[in-house]
Amino acid sequence: FAEQGFDSDTGDSVEAARLYADTEQYDIICVNQQLKDEPGEAFVGYCNTHERQKDTPILFLTEDADLVAADLNVRVDGVIHELNESQIEDQVVHFIELHLDPVFYEGRILFVEDDDEVAADILGQLKKTGDRVSYFKSADEASAEIDAVTVYGSHTDAYDLVITKIFFKTGMRGDELVARIRSYEDGRGFIPILAIPDQNNDQRRIALYRAGVNDFLPKPILPEELLVRIGNLITNKRLLDKVHDIRRELFALATTDKLTGCQNRHSLMDYSSKFVSQARRHEYPISLLVIDLDHFKAVNDNHGHAVGDKVLELTGELLNKSFRDGDLVARYGGEEFVVLMNYCDGENARVKAEKLRVDIEKLKPNDLDITTSIGVTALEPGATGDFEAMFHAGDQGVYKAKENGRNQVVFVAVD
Repeated sequence: FAEQGFDSDTGDSVEAARLYADTEQYDIICVNQQLKDEPGEAFVGYCNTHERQKDTPILFLTEDADLVAADLNVRVDGVIHELNESQIEDQVVHFIELHLDPVFYEGRILFVEDDDEVAADILGQLKKTGDRVSYFKSADEASAEIDAVTVYGSHTDAYDLVITKIFFKTGMRGDELVARIRSYEDGRGFIPILAIPDQNNDQRRIALYRAGVNDFLPKPILPEELLVRIGNLITNKRLLDKVHDIRRELFALATTDKLTGCQNRHSLMDYSSKFVSQARRHEYPISLLVIDLDHFKAVNDNHGHAVGDKVLELTGELLNKSFRDGDLVARYGGEEFVVLMNYCDGENARVKAEKLRVDIEKLKPNDLDITTSIGVTALEPGATGDFEAMFHAGDQGVYKAKENGRNQVVFVAVD
């Protein structure tokens, strides 16, 4: 399994396997039906009652084509009937992924139904899925719950599925709840919805599809069909969550400077023009800081690049903590950083720059005295100018600060 990226321990007897079980915590245990000294079932029983391994998923390998998990006197989570080496490996890897991949973890379901008898039947079936279920009797209560649970996507507390009827005795209708969910601009707006229609006709189903329902549970409700539809919707949602997570990770890799954690120069160039044009369009002030660490070349020359990297890393960490989420903090290159601040006029920018200058002086990374020269500029409401003009003004501020002795803040207006 090393080729698949898994670490593993191998034993050919129950005695050897017990030693492993006593000292290691495993994600998956694979047991052959017959080991060198005893049947594999004996080791499975040992694991079932072992404090460390009692909840570990167990896969049982057998040559008996008729053997199923229910035939054993111990708890196993899967049975593989040995065929050939490649087929066994494929099935084992699938079992491992099924039990370890977050896509297949328990889901969280929001269930809305005001008929007590129907609710009891469905809740009884939902217990079999192992998913977490929040049950509400009205669409109004369910809507308030969705409002309150602001997390979404692959977050463990996010909802993975909504099951709702359409017509309630009082209050908001189910289609109104669907519309409310679809109105969210964040990931909550994409939660899959399984509807329980009171009228099972084509026109009604098409209208609900258009409203945002993903699937229907026709009456009479078949338990097996309910579980299959729920499983499919949650799995598809989790797979999409996984894709979105990967896209966000790739986006972060493409836009973030690895050393400092700030945005990189490419990201700054991409977003700065939008940043400035929005401020001009909506007529709010925007400010820019150009931050240049003093005598940084001497740090690298005298203390080595590893120390220089540490200085940059801690400076980036300080910058990210010092500004708001809506501000853009970027490493422009080398020892130079740029900060764009929304809703910040020139006077406030000077105050923030001076505080930052003092904080950097106090930072003392690797016990070194590090100072900075900061150029400040701003576009007030109604002013013309673009990012290039702002950067030029901020860069001129840095140049003047260094000419005047460094470790200071200089404001330069945009031409």
